[in-house]
Amino acid sequence: MDIVQTINGVIRRIPPWPIYILLFIPLGLYTYWMLTGGLGADPVRVFEHEVGLLALQFLIAGLAITPLRELTKINLIKYRRAIGLMAFYYTFAHLSVYLVFDQSLDLAEIWRDIVKRPYITFGMAAFVLMVPLALTSNNPTIRKIGPVVWRKIHKLVYVIAIGAVLHFMLLTKTWEIEPMIYVVILVVLLGYRYTKSRKTSRVAA
Repeated sequence: MDIVQTINGVIRRIPPWPIYILLFIPLGLYTYWMLTGGLGADPVRVFEHEVGLLALQFLIAGLAITPLRELTKINLIKYRRAIGLMAFYYTFAHLSVYLVFDQSLDLAEIWRDIVKRPYITFGMAAFVLMVPLALTSNNPTIRKIGPVVWRKIHKLVYVIAIGAVLHFMLLTKTWEIEPMIYVVILVVLLGYRYTKSRKTSRVAA
């Protein structure tokens, strides 16, 4: 049997719900380590970085599912909603630690940070745009607003990904290799999406 058929056969037998449990494990571990002193001398900073990085990885993974299916025929579409929601939950955890521990819920200071620090600006904008995607990631809402409107709303994921990558890149303040890897991956994914859209438009014309 073809390896792709074997992989897809396994995928068909695994429902989406275990993905939530599996992907929640790192968040639970980091929360436990932060509260018990297992993240070193600056646990809040480590928690923020690691959980935020996982949020970005889940976001990129969600974007890669369609190209993976089209290029390799491996179909992980059934898990895309779970991965996208986990990206939101991890982003929310990342943001919550910043708001509570870094800024003590000081709204004036938070606003000054958003205005003065570009990486905070991009990060906050990305989170705000993620909210409607998270709220509409359920079957009743899709039925209510219709698939056409739903697809238009969820195209925001590309803008969100750009904001998230810029947030990470500007946070480092130097040309470090790790954020540049995510920049390259995102450029490839966006380039693939653009090329596919162009081909579809030419065929339709």
